[in-house]
Parts: sequence; C-alpha cells; structure tokens
Amino acid sequence: MRRFIIFLCILVSVEFFAQDNNKYNKLISLSENLAYNFDFDSSLSVIQRAKLLVPQRPEAFLLEAQIHLWFYLGSKSKSDYNLFFDLSDSILVKTEKLILNSEKKKELLYYLGNVYKFRAIAYGTAGNTLDAFWSTKNAVSLYEEVVEIDSSFYSAYGGIGIFEYALSYVPALFNWALTLSGLTADQKNGFNFIEKAAKLGKKDRTEYNFHLAKLYDEHYADYKKSLAILKDLLNTYKGNILFRYQSAIANIKSRNLDKAIKELVIVLDVNHPKFTQTNSFSNFLKGDIYFRKGNYKEALNYYLTFLTTTNIIDYTGIASLRTAYCYHFLDNEAEFKRYLFLAANGNHDLEDDSYANEMSIRLLENGLDEYKKFLINIENGYLAGEDIQIIDSINIYIDSLVSDDNKAEISYYKSSALINLNKIKKAKSILEQTDTLNFEEAPWVKPLLKYNLAQIYYKENNFISALKLLEEAEDENDYQKKNLIQSYINGLRKKLMKAY
Repeated sequence: MRRFIIFLCILVSVEFFAQDNNKYNKLISLSENLAYNFDFDSSLSVIQRAKLLVPQRPEAFLLEAQIHLWFYLGSKSKSDYNLFFDLSDSILVKTEKLILNSEKKKELLYYLGNVYKFRAIAYGTAGNTLDAFWSTKNAVSLYEEVVEIDSSFYSAYGGIGIFEYALSYVPALFNWALTLSGLTADQKNGFNFIEKAAKLGKKDRTEYNFHLAKLYDEHYADYKKSLAILKDLLNTYKGNILFRYQSAIANIKSRNLDKAIKELVIVLDVNHPKFTQTNSFSNFLKGDIYFRKGNYKEALNYYLTFLTTTNIIDYTGIASLRTAYCYHFLDNEAEFKRYLFLAANGNHDLEDDSYANEMSIRLLENGLDEYKKFLINIENGYLAGEDIQIIDSINIYIDSLVSDDNKAEISYYKSSALINLNKIKKAKSILEQTDTLNFEEAPWVKPLLKYNLAQIYYKENNFISALKLLEEAEDENDYQKKNLIQSYINGLRKKLMKAY
C-alpha cells in the first residue's frame, strides 16, 4: 500500500510537471508574439510569469535577453547593453548545468548557440571585435554540434548561415581573426542555410524569415521576393517597426518611393523610445526619397534631422554629401562646402561612406560642374522610376558630352531605363557602342554596362553569352557600389542557372 501511495505521488507530480511545462510553452509562445508585435511591456510581463512557473528552464530568460539586445541595437542604450550581458551570463550558467542531466540536449545546445549569437551581435555593434569573433566561434560550434546530433534540426542551420554570410563582409584587416578562429565565410552557403531554417525549422522561423527577406534584397537584388516575405511577416506582426523599416528599404530599391514613405511614416509615428536609432535612420531614408524626387528642400530637412539625432557614425558620410548637394541646389555655397568637409567623417568600412569621402575630396578640389549636377539629377530620376523623363533629358544633353567616362555613365542610365521600358533593341545598340570607351574616373560603370548587356542576352535566351558577360562583370567589379553591383550579378546568374 505504501508503495502504491509513493507511486501515485510520483505520478501526480509528473502530471503537474507536465502541466507546468505545457503552460510554460504557451507563455513563451505568447511572449514571443507580443515581442514581435512590439508590445514589450506585455511580453516582459508574460516572461516573468513563465520564469516563476518553471524557473529552471532557459527560454524565458533567453527571450528577455533578446528583447534587451533589440533595445540596445535600436537605441545604443548602455543600460540595455549591460542588462543583456547580465541576463546572458545567467543563461549560460543555467543551460550548461541543465545539459548535464537532460534528454533534450540538442534543444539546450541550440539555446546556448543563440546566446553566443546574440553576444556576438552585441560585441560587434559595440566595436569589441575580438570578443565578437570568439562568441561567433562558440555559436557556430554549438550549432554544428546540434546538427551532428540531429541533421533535421533545421533551425541550427540558420544560425550557422547567419555567420557564414555575415563573415564575408569582415574587413581584410581582420582576416587574421578569421584564420585564427577557424571560421568560414560563404555568402551562397549562408543564404541556403538561412532559407532552409526559414522554410523547415521549428524554432525562430520569424527571425530566419526576416533574415531571408534581407538577403533576397542584399544578395540577389530580388526586391519582389523580399517584399513578399516582409508582407507575410507584417500580416502577422503589424506592430513590428523593424519589419516596416526593412520593407521601406526594399521599396526604395524597387523604386516604389511612395510606398516606402508610407512605411516610414508609420515607423516615425510610433516613435518608440527604445528604437531611437531606427527613427534616426528612418529620417535618413526619407531624406533619400525626397532627394531622389528632386525635392532638395524637403530632403535637406530629413538629412539634418538624421545627422543631429544619430548615435553612430554609420551613413553620416553619405548623408553629409547629399546634404551638401541639397545646399548647392538651394544656392547656399557656404553650407555646401561645410558639409563636403563633414562628408569625410562617416564609417569608411561602409561603401556609401567610403564613396562620400572620396567624392567630397574631389569636389573640394574641383567643384561641382554642370555635368555632375546633370548626372545627380539623372541618377535621382532613374532611382525614382522616371525612365521616360530621364531618356528625354539625356537625349537633349548627350551631344554635349566629351569625356568617355561621362558617356559611359549616361549610357548606363539610358540603357537601364530602356530595358525597364522593354525597348531592348535600342538599349542593346547603346551598350554595344560603349565597347570602345576608355574608363578612367568611372571604372565602376564598366561592370554595370556588362550586366545590362547580360540582361538583354537573358531576354533573348542567349544564356551562354549572358553568363560569360556576368563573369567578366564580376571580375571587374572592384570599385564603387561593389556590393550592390554584385547583388545584381548574383540575381541574374540565379535566373540564368534556373533557365539554362
């Protein structure tokens, strides 16, 4: 009888524990949904309930740490940075103890991988490069261990993929750290792993789908696919301003400027106090939109708001250069020159800021001539989707061009506009005439011209010639706009390989 009572007590305790775990899982799911909808107060409240219910499990602590990481990334708040590391330290201790006596080893190892992933992001954002590398190595090692235990644990591939892709952008200055850590960088492999996690993973699918949307934009210049993924995410999480911000970026690149403005208005109307840096970047993007529309007065207001509110130097170089252009078009030469000097102060590891530094030096030496002003307006018109208008403007101006570099730049924009209008023969004729041009000041145009001709060959089903041109364009792509041009090449190559 005593044994029966003991057995009954054990059975009841196991049942209660199972009930607690079931309730805990529901609380975690609810808190994740609230967090992704940017209802952080409610999410953190639910997290506290989960922590009290089953304090030995790490998921609630991990989600709380992730929220404070988001707060740090969104505002660069030192207090959130410190709180994130306090929480992540406690999660490491808690989870490592659980692994010793747990049947769910792979899940716990995955959570540990996430902790180190978040720490790598925090360290990298704060500029602690060596700590970021070692956290990255720990994260990747843990994800790989999960995959060794269970090759169908697809979410772990996503963790590996994030780092495989991101490490390809590590400056050459830090190649020694890559070698020392044994980490690898492969953009295509990284993309494939993230896509696998987004489609097949059971954990963190929202995060991986967000990364996938960004990579369709950044790696393949497939803005339509990126926007489709973001639309699905926003249908579920309407309050998520980061998804809206990314949607604005993809819409800008798609030349859907009015749609982009609508997304940014929502972000700025929310004005979340924990995402002040996101607000600041949103003002920068609104400046870009009005700059492309040729509304230099309105663009200037948003660029100045960005420059006076940002907490970091990223994109301050290009924003200052475009601010200088605005002042020039508004006939304020003193401020034009002042902001040319300020354009040197950005983050030179970023393509846009590096370009702004080089261009500002050139403009301070030579000034802004009539052709450069014309080119700015042509580029803006093209990026605003005004293909017919820029062709008309070019046709009026083109006979006055003398320099081969100028002819090459204008040929790129005119051929691009013609391709968009499906006037393939005219575009092809223009591109074939650029073969004899010498490139001195604008070598970045050469791979773009070959890319445009490859687009035409693709439309003509001449896949072999198209692939050959893409290889040549890739070999010559080592100048301005390198990453953007590479994304064009990657996207067209993907289409060709599918059709070939």
